[in-house]
Amino acid sequence: MTTIINEWQLDCRLNKAINHQHRADFALWLAFLSPAIDEMAEFQTPQAESAPVKKDLYARFSLLEPRSYGWQEHDIAILARHSEALNKGGLRQLKLQQYLAEGPLVLADDKAKLAPDVVQNLDAHSKRRREGSEVKRAEADPTALYEILQQIQSRAA
Repeated sequence: MTTIINEWQLDCRLNKAINHQHRADFALWLAFLSPAIDEMAEFQTPQAESAPVKKDLYARFSLLEPRSYGWQEHDIAILARHSEALNKGGLRQLKLQQYLAEGPLVLADDKAKLAPDVVQNLDAHSKRRREGSEVKRAEADPTALYEILQQIQSRAA
């Protein structure tokens, strides 16, 4: 006999016991079920038959990969085209050229860099996390609580 783990293995026996008001049968079938939460029927998902195929949406729609915000080697040519578009076609042509080929937004792409006024407004915990220093916690002393309780009791008396 196999062990009964979840409701799927009982088919409709629990349902029939409830509908016919057979409390003893319901209690018996319920006792057979595993008490472990991760083995319940709600958490048993069907096995995937095959691994899902990862689709590259950039290749599918012929899109360029997103660029980083910092300066790259080929940006001089892009900025030269932007300058030429501004000189020949004005602001509209420059906007079109920027949409087609984005230029760099900053010289160095440093994700940890924040503006000085933002750093000044950070709280102490955020500044400590940015610096990477960890707080050393003292070991808990269970007898210290007893001493505090004794002091409180002596003041109350």
